[in-house]
Amino acid sequence: MNQKNIVKSAIIKYLLAVILIVLFAAITIATGIYSTLISNVLDAKTYRIENRVEDIYESDFDSIDELNAYQAELGQKIVEEGAVLLSNDGALPLVDNITHISLLGQNSVDPVYGGHGSGAVNTSTATTLKESFEDAGFTINQDLWDFYEEGPGSDYRKEVTSVTGSGEYAVNEVPRSEYTDSVINSFDNYNDAAIIFLGRSGGESSDLPLEPMDNGYRYLEIDQNERDMIELAVEHFETIILVVNSNSPLELGILEEYPINAALWIGGLGQTGAKAVGRILNGEVNPSGRVVDTFAYDSASAPSAVNFGDYTISNSSVDKGEDYLVYAEGIYIGYRYYETRYEDKVLNQGNAGSYQYENEVQFPFGYGLSYTSFEWSNYQVSENTTHFTASITVTNTGDVAGKDVVQLYMQSPYTSYDQQNQIEKASVELVGFSKTQLLEPNESETIVIEIDKEHMKSYDAYNEETYILDDGTYYFTAAKDAHGAINNILLAKDDSLSSILVPSPSKEVAGNETMVYQYDVESFDPGMYAHSIVTEMPITNQFDDTSIHYYDDNFTYLSRSNWVDTWPELYENGSWEASSELLDDLTFYRGEEVINDPNATMPLNSTISEVYGELQLADLIDADYNDPRWEALIGQLSLSDMTRIVRLGGYGTVSSSKIGLPPTAAKDGTAGFSDTLIPGRRGMAYPTPLQMAATWNQELLNEIGRMIGEDSLQIGVTGWYAPGINIHRSPYSGRNYEYYSEDPFLSGIMASQVISGANDKGVMTYMKHFALNDQEVNRFGGAYFANEQSIREIFLKGFEIATKEGGTHAVMASMNRLGARWSGAHKGLMTNVLRNEWGFEGLVITDQASVPAMLYQDIISGLDAGTNLWLNTNSTLWKMSDYTDNPTVMTNVFNSTKNIAYSVAQSNAMNGLSSESIIIEIMPWWQKTLYILDGFALIGASVIIVKTTMKLKKHKQQTQ
Repeated sequence: MNQKNIVKSAIIKYLLAVILIVLFAAITIATGIYSTLISNVLDAKTYRIENRVEDIYESDFDSIDELNAYQAELGQKIVEEGAVLLSNDGALPLVDNITHISLLGQNSVDPVYGGHGSGAVNTSTATTLKESFEDAGFTINQDLWDFYEEGPGSDYRKEVTSVTGSGEYAVNEVPRSEYTDSVINSFDNYNDAAIIFLGRSGGESSDLPLEPMDNGYRYLEIDQNERDMIELAVEHFETIILVVNSNSPLELGILEEYPINAALWIGGLGQTGAKAVGRILNGEVNPSGRVVDTFAYDSASAPSAVNFGDYTISNSSVDKGEDYLVYAEGIYIGYRYYETRYEDKVLNQGNAGSYQYENEVQFPFGYGLSYTSFEWSNYQVSENTTHFTASITVTNTGDVAGKDVVQLYMQSPYTSYDQQNQIEKASVELVGFSKTQLLEPNESETIVIEIDKEHMKSYDAYNEETYILDDGTYYFTAAKDAHGAINNILLAKDDSLSSILVPSPSKEVAGNETMVYQYDVESFDPGMYAHSIVTEMPITNQFDDTSIHYYDDNFTYLSRSNWVDTWPELYENGSWEASSELLDDLTFYRGEEVINDPNATMPLNSTISEVYGELQLADLIDADYNDPRWEALIGQLSLSDMTRIVRLGGYGTVSSSKIGLPPTAAKDGTAGFSDTLIPGRRGMAYPTPLQMAATWNQELLNEIGRMIGEDSLQIGVTGWYAPGINIHRSPYSGRNYEYYSEDPFLSGIMASQVISGANDKGVMTYMKHFALNDQEVNRFGGAYFANEQSIREIFLKGFEIATKEGGTHAVMASMNRLGARWSGAHKGLMTNVLRNEWGFEGLVITDQASVPAMLYQDIISGLDAGTNLWLNTNSTLWKMSDYTDNPTVMTNVFNSTKNIAYSVAQSNAMNGLSSESIIIEIMPWWQKTLYILDGFALIGASVIIVKTTMKLKKHKQQTQ
């Protein structure tokens, strides 16, 4: 080999050696940056406990198999109790001679199990509808099933967007032209009944298309291919059952256009919920669910639809500050709009216009049928200083066993004071509910429901700037649904109205005045609810800057005082040229008031431990939040230790051996710890939260929380990024599958039950997304505007109930802005309301904050507002080295560290720990392996370099 080739070969080998060293160094650096995330994903231990003691939280099951079986039955039970019978001409349940059935629609083989993103379900192991029907004794049309699963029909499937929002939604039902003659002929052998499945899904980061799609239909309309399929069924079957498998209410006018005998609604089915469907249709189970959203004939008829979408601040160049949304409808979400405008139309008030309820609402909020009938009697209400107590007797007057749901609604007076001061009142609002036990025919049960008198308060943002109690008559009524409730009240006001009232679809007679209790308040009271009942702190406006009035004095929110003239318009036509004031506010990150407080002092340091001695977190497991030992404990840490704990909170919290703080793992999954989201570890994905809410069964929701706690113990994941408590502001919100309802009271009660059950097993429940994350488009930094009354009475109410009654110790902030300010930096929300008014004790975490694109979630201003932990897996982000001498910032870090430690102390991460235990931080196995590989790579590269150099020297000597 000549000299030139030898040199060339040596250079290549040197380059390979350098590349090898650089590659492994880069891998080591990169994995070091994301080491906590990698350890979390790989379930790699980063610590061990010496002097371990007995666990505080333990499983109630003797084996994993026993737990799996119970959880599978629970998932099934949620659908059995949450499925809603929408219509039935007597065809359901299917009688014994109906056995050979055809399942129509591509959704039959590809049902909606959950939602895309944090609602994902492992469909490969989920119960199929085929299994459900066969287990229920039906023989299904195999030719038709094969057509959808692997034949020409398999080319058609629902399309949904990705977790990042890319892609599009599409229904993609199989066109009629694709049905072969052999498939159509197969109907003759399976024509006892056609079960038609229609499905709609949803996903994280994008909303459902409100505008007509390429096929000319909105996403929630029944499109032409679906109609053609229904017509095909009409041609070949006498018995037709429609199953609506959707996370949003569809427009179901087809039930009146086609001879469909019965319709059943189900939400996302989860891992095992599909098994319930066959049992419901054959009558083994009597469905007892009630809808949690209003089903309108026109899904875009609600006032929220006017301002729902992608709107731009045309002159903004602020990072993640170019988008906006105005909640112009105020409190009139869902039934609060439809039923209130109906009352005003009936009473000829409020300029209700040409509104016709019977053309607007198909199935009202709370509606649902049964295979049996129930009679209510002996409705009574009593009161004491703080509560009303309502009782009612429910009797099964039908032929089969079933469960009923008693719903209590309140109407507050809408006074001249309210109209003058822009206080809005819904005609009815849900204030209590209860589900009966399974009642046999002729069996009765007396239901007792307590109603807190606090429900009578209203928020006065413009005059008293606090909660008020109006004078006038309050009505409390027991009803089957929201529309029945307002009809009851209207008859109590004037029984001559009976001839013009529109009945609920479940009743031939509109209203029953015997189901109404009236309570009179003699005088207006602005002080009764002006202080927090929990903390005694004064309550006053916190969201003036979140109302569009803050930047536009001329704006008018929707008001029932004049429906027609205050009907919303698209604010600034979707392209807003903002004022310089708004642009300045959008750029706020860390104002001078945050970092330059002349009266601030540095937080306590380790000298306080001289009073209490060296403490471990286990010493404070049962300590009150205000116990001074918390300061002594945190004072044992250096400021560097604290900042690490605060800024590295991605999918868990980090440990500190100095104070015995164990690390925790945390995962998404609003319907449970799905094994799709936690690869390699078992976990149950239950039906979607709106399906849970549709059960109206509080005890069942508590049990769901307990079983999520069981999974927490089994898979070693302490933190649960759930439950989701945002509002179904529109049926088109892409993430409605994660949230419970259009109603905040129902949402809050159901969430609080799940939280309470999970608390029993030591789960850290991070209720989310706090707040106003009620659509997905522009949730990254979008400026969302709503008035104070709607924020408090609609969008925060569920969170408030979950805090006060559920006892959560963790909250996840939203990524959007409240007005111009990111939610996590809004002190009115994170401190003044959450902590000072509601009495929350624990930590607030950001939503995802692991990439530079999320830097608008500023850590300095966020800490000052009351956010404590950054959902960050990148060790290079959110460093505060410029502020370690700043007393304001470091005090906020100190307080945040306390909140994190306090939350962990309430969790099952404390299992095995006592004051004598020692947490020893260890290198995870994957990092050890990587360092070994680094060593081999370095040695290998060195050998290459040495041998190549020696060879060059030797050749040089030979040629000299």
